[in-house]
Amino acid sequence: MIERRQATRSLSTDAERARLDEAFAIRLDHFLDEGQGSRLLRKHGQVVVDALKHFDRLRYELHAWCVMPNHVHTLFYLERGRDLDKVLHSWKSFTAHEIGKGVIWQREYFDRVIRSPQQFCEARAYIQANPAKAGLRDWPWVG
Repeated sequence: MIERRQATRSLSTDAERARLDEAFAIRLDHFLDEGQGSRLLRKHGQVVVDALKHFDRLRYELHAWCVMPNHVHTLFYLERGRDLDKVLHSWKSFTAHEIGKGVIWQREYFDRVIRSPQQFCEARAYIQANPAKAGLRDWPWVG
């Protein structure tokens, strides 16, 4: 992560910064799809699914989700006046407590604003295809 920050600071244009961010995202996706890192969620996916669905249609509208062995994807509309950091904290706090393994989540998260119907469809398709892309067959935690 430090290498990325240092490289980003030395870039002179927004286009160069965007290319670096895209390359980083591709590398991260590859790393995660290989199942690198902790695979704790392989055994505890239902806990995460339950947390995601708990406030669906109350604080946010959940459109797509996928709990992978080592990360989670969600596509949701955040209700007006709701704070993204608080929603994510509630998911992470609840699931970490339920799973009972101490700190299991990174503080950071990757978010993206969906700006068009096409981006919405692409994001939804990406999330729903993620288990198959990673070689997981009959994966139960995708919706």
